[in-house]
Amino acid sequence: MEVRDLIIVESPTKAETIKRILKGKYEVIASKGHIKDLPKSKLGIDLNNSFEPNFILIKGKGKIVEELKRSAKKAETIYLGCDPDREGEAIAYHIYSIINKENHKDIKRILVYEITKKGIEMALANPQEIDMNKVASHKARRVLDRLVGYLISPLLWKIFGQKNLSAGRVQTVALRILCEREKEIEEFIPEEYWLVFGNFENKDKKLIKGLLEKINDEKVEIKNEKEVDEIIKEIEKIDQFIVKKKVEKIKYYEPPPPFITATLQQEAAKILGFSSKKTMTIAQRLFEGVKLKDEMVGLITYPRTDSFRINEDFLKNIRNYIKENYGEEYLNKEIRKFKEKKFTQGAHEAIRPTDLNKNPEWIKKYLTRDEYELYKLIYLRTLATQMVPAIYKDIKIEIEGIKDKIYSFLSEGLLRLFEGYEKIYYEKKTEKPIIEIEEGEVLNLKELIKEQHFTQPPPRYTEATLIKKLEKHGIGRPSTYAVIVSTLFERKYVKKENKTLYPTELGKLVNEILIPRFPDIFNINFTKLMEEDLDKIEEGKEDWVKVIKKFYEPFTNDLTNFEKNIEDLKKEILKEIDETCPKCGKKLKIRYGRYGKFIACADYPNCSYVKKDLNYLDENCPICGKKLVYRKSKFGVFIACSGFPQCNYIKKENGNNNNS
Repeated sequence: MEVRDLIIVESPTKAETIKRILKGKYEVIASKGHIKDLPKSKLGIDLNNSFEPNFILIKGKGKIVEELKRSAKKAETIYLGCDPDREGEAIAYHIYSIINKENHKDIKRILVYEITKKGIEMALANPQEIDMNKVASHKARRVLDRLVGYLISPLLWKIFGQKNLSAGRVQTVALRILCEREKEIEEFIPEEYWLVFGNFENKDKKLIKGLLEKINDEKVEIKNEKEVDEIIKEIEKIDQFIVKKKVEKIKYYEPPPPFITATLQQEAAKILGFSSKKTMTIAQRLFEGVKLKDEMVGLITYPRTDSFRINEDFLKNIRNYIKENYGEEYLNKEIRKFKEKKFTQGAHEAIRPTDLNKNPEWIKKYLTRDEYELYKLIYLRTLATQMVPAIYKDIKIEIEGIKDKIYSFLSEGLLRLFEGYEKIYYEKKTEKPIIEIEEGEVLNLKELIKEQHFTQPPPRYTEATLIKKLEKHGIGRPSTYAVIVSTLFERKYVKKENKTLYPTELGKLVNEILIPRFPDIFNINFTKLMEEDLDKIEEGKEDWVKVIKKFYEPFTNDLTNFEKNIEDLKKEILKEIDETCPKCGKKLKIRYGRYGKFIACADYPNCSYVKKDLNYLDENCPICGKKLVYRKSKFGVFIACSGFPQCNYIKKENGNNNNS
């Protein structure tokens, strides 16, 4: 029997790609994700024994484990090629612990950052031992998240009477950020202000528009129409205006750095309209392997990274490609490198193409539309990093008129002189044309225009700006951003309208309950420090048990106090209303279901009455725009349009809606 070395990875697609690249020289199989995890039915953490987690075989993984064991028995050397991060290290360790019990073979860890011939050969040439610091860091994260989720979530279930709610160490902090912004918006009081624009004409009858910026060198602040009318009357008395000052500056706009996970999700949301979950699903496919004409290969490097680094050989490839395809004038003179952030995983690279010869346009026919769009975004961003800056001329013209006071208008222009990296990338500044004009020129005032405005509240978050906020404050890590956001949607804590995130009534209520009662663990700074501690565990600078102990004592105090108030909170939230059930005569009560607030019998579900004519859903019908409401049939409670029977829209829980 032929003996082949064995490579074990977590994904079947990744296994297939590696198998094809190595042309059958190795056996390659997949674990299909984690094989061990904490039990679903109990806490699974020994609180009396240094918080040791009890990782058990996941239900349904028995056949896969037996296959791993059989393949391991036939192999000389076993390579564990799971993804190069904490999650991958934990999967590799659990596979190792099962195989090593029976085989005691030569088991090595390999780190594959790009699934190409070169990437795999480099990994096989540099086998390592499993990084137990990474395993400890993953263990600490799982223990922390299990303690928070498993001990707080059931208390929410008791309050609301449903089990689809959850609290999360990072998820709840993200919800807090959204709710605090919503509160700012709700409490915001707009203030009136006015702007005055002047249209001026030069000797050639060409117009230039300026904004009234200063009166007697003091910045203009006009609060009402009476003030603006008085100012306009004074300006109209001025006989002539002069170009007092003209300032021209050349501005160089540098290209952005290569993608890391957070910025990829932000740009894909902004440019392509992708959700963070969609972006990471597609990026993982591009990493694990796509079938082209005569090969199957990974098109991008590992997409969960916080490093801006690109290896030296690939930087040379980028620079040669720019020179040959766009000309030397587009190539930056020096290799441009970007400063790394604290705690960056140094072994990782930025997200980049694995081969510049695989131009997005040339391989477009082998990709889905979404794969093509995301790959093109990554490809062009990578090239842009080594291109010259875009060059603009920034022009500021000060127009002055004097009567009893000095009135100064400002006109601004922006002209692109050289496109630089903007030739290929999506960013382009909006040019503002301006007429050729010189200092000292006399201008005639043609008209004055007044505009009323009101100050605006801070904008609501989008997925992109929320992830940017999380990244800025060190909340979560590359592998968790998409999960954080998607969990908020799954729990119905947040909804999205026109790319904007709104906390739902349920989300606000959960936030109001949890934040005051757990002021430490759901605090932005605390969460940031905890992430830094997890990084220190990975670096071998901190003991994972000490980190958990530091967290656990204040957490248990908060938890005890929270449990004492459960019944009071329940009465406050699930209030009885001044109506009785038409079926059994008991009081009606506010309740919360999968889609938000509804009113039902206090004896629900024993009595199935649900008040169905109240618009308590914070959601509109996608067909006619009327509010969605709860309705009831012999099959249970469902969501439908309040415009029934004229509109027969029904919302399905799985997202497949029916309007037939």
